[in-house]
Amino acid sequence: MSDTDVPGRMALDYHERTKHHPHRYARSAGTIDWDNQPDPFRTYIDAPTLSLPLDTPDPALDYASLYRSAATTPAPFTPSTISSLLALSLGLSAWKAVPGQRWSLRINPSSGNLHPTEAHLMTIGVSDLSDGIYHYHPLQHALETRALFPPAAVRAVTPHLAPPCLAIALSSIFWRESWKYGERAYRYCQHDIGHALAALSMAARLLGWRMVYQAAADADIAAAFGLDRTLWPAQEAEEPALVAAVVPATENHPPRVFPAAAVDILAAVDLTGRPNRLSARHQEWDIIPRTAAACRQHRGITPPPMPKDSRDKLQPSPAAAAAAAIIRQRRSAQAFDPDGQLDCDAFLAMLDRTIPRRDCPPFDAAIGPIRISLVLYVHQVLGIPPGCYAFIRHPDHLESLRAATSPSFSWTPATPDVPLYLLTPGDVRAEAIDLSCRQEIAGFSTFSLGMLARFESEVRHTPWIYRHLFWEAGMIGQILYLEAEARGVRGTGIGCYFDDAVHAQLGLQDRSWQSLYHFTVGFPVEDQRLQTLPPYFHLPPERPLHSQG
Repeated sequence: MSDTDVPGRMALDYHERTKHHPHRYARSAGTIDWDNQPDPFRTYIDAPTLSLPLDTPDPALDYASLYRSAATTPAPFTPSTISSLLALSLGLSAWKAVPGQRWSLRINPSSGNLHPTEAHLMTIGVSDLSDGIYHYHPLQHALETRALFPPAAVRAVTPHLAPPCLAIALSSIFWRESWKYGERAYRYCQHDIGHALAALSMAARLLGWRMVYQAAADADIAAAFGLDRTLWPAQEAEEPALVAAVVPATENHPPRVFPAAAVDILAAVDLTGRPNRLSARHQEWDIIPRTAAACRQHRGITPPPMPKDSRDKLQPSPAAAAAAAIIRQRRSAQAFDPDGQLDCDAFLAMLDRTIPRRDCPPFDAAIGPIRISLVLYVHQVLGIPPGCYAFIRHPDHLESLRAATSPSFSWTPATPDVPLYLLTPGDVRAEAIDLSCRQEIAGFSTFSLGMLARFESEVRHTPWIYRHLFWEAGMIGQILYLEAEARGVRGTGIGCYFDDAVHAQLGLQDRSWQSLYHFTVGFPVEDQRLQTLPPYFHLPPERPLHSQG
């Protein structure tokens, strides 16, 4: 193997090392130091804070229209519309409480509710908002000012970032996940980036906008948004993940590359604020920063193609519910009723929604080609016999998966016009539970699934694709979360599963395909001991945009 292949080998080695096995889980601390749990909210101390309005009405779009092209007239960029975008994607959704304890939930899900993902906004020419860099603070629903662009910088950068410009960079704090999950945390941080990007994409569509992934070097994202010159507390740095432009959904040629010519100008801007310390103590997991370095993107990456138009008609969605209401009510189920039965049409429509279509969120963000198909464990779906199935999200996957998996699989089409294939019939509840780290939610649901990705050929020579695979998985998960809510059931992402046991069950003999994320959908059993509080009960309801110093 040449030196140029070393980063790819490091990514593959990380993935192999962080697999769970029935007799051995991936390395972690082994115990949870609850007194040292990281603060779930990053604060930039001494940064001027702009409170976003909380009384902005939600967009009136119904859930079915969320997936239609140009379903609403693009809103202007203003503090109120940006407030809606963030509140419906990265903001708080509720608080849960028991006597003596209270914790927040967010619109975007996260492994263990630990939320390693941070969001930074760049604005140029936005009404009533100074040109600059801002950090979104979900607890306060506020923008912390990290930098204000002087007029000379604005003039210099405008040829490259034409106003009105709104861009959002996502970053990860690995420590927030590794505190609990150890070495496997890097995987979960990438899942969460995919969830967050999909949540932003859905919220953007409500405002007549779209999120467009921009090809950019990680170093350029760090320089442009000030991450490379922030004095981070030890072990708590933010690793740049991606940058996306927010543009009107009607724009035919959105920017696909973050302009490198603007980076030097933005990198010279002074920063304000210093990041708070999240934990008093840390345990180092050296493999995570090494893998992150191996998987970084560099300049010269070609933007991936936009999704092509689909000739297949989109399966219908429930139209009565408001899209914002579905987004706000999303939760992760903790337990399921094993007797709950899901309607066949709802099941097939949920799967169909995961197929990318042009101008349809969240895949119109265009992070790359389709690399993931699904293996399903069907338990209680009316009209679909129990068994193990494959759902093919791209036609090119069919023959590859048939060749790679067990020759005993029948690959019988399950229903006309839907790429769902029966592999083996029969009760697969116990199997699903065992494969997902013996968690009952995988078998007491109506169905569960694993996300199979084209793997070694993609990652070995292009290691940054390792991150994109998990982003795609997270985006699929976010769709399934919302689809479940819209159809009266509930979903849960499952990051803990026995990797190679899944591959053995499917008959996979090599790493051409790997399972990257599990998910389950069913009828939730609510914990009646929990009290639910509104997301911003702790803040005054009417707050004009203002600086808090």
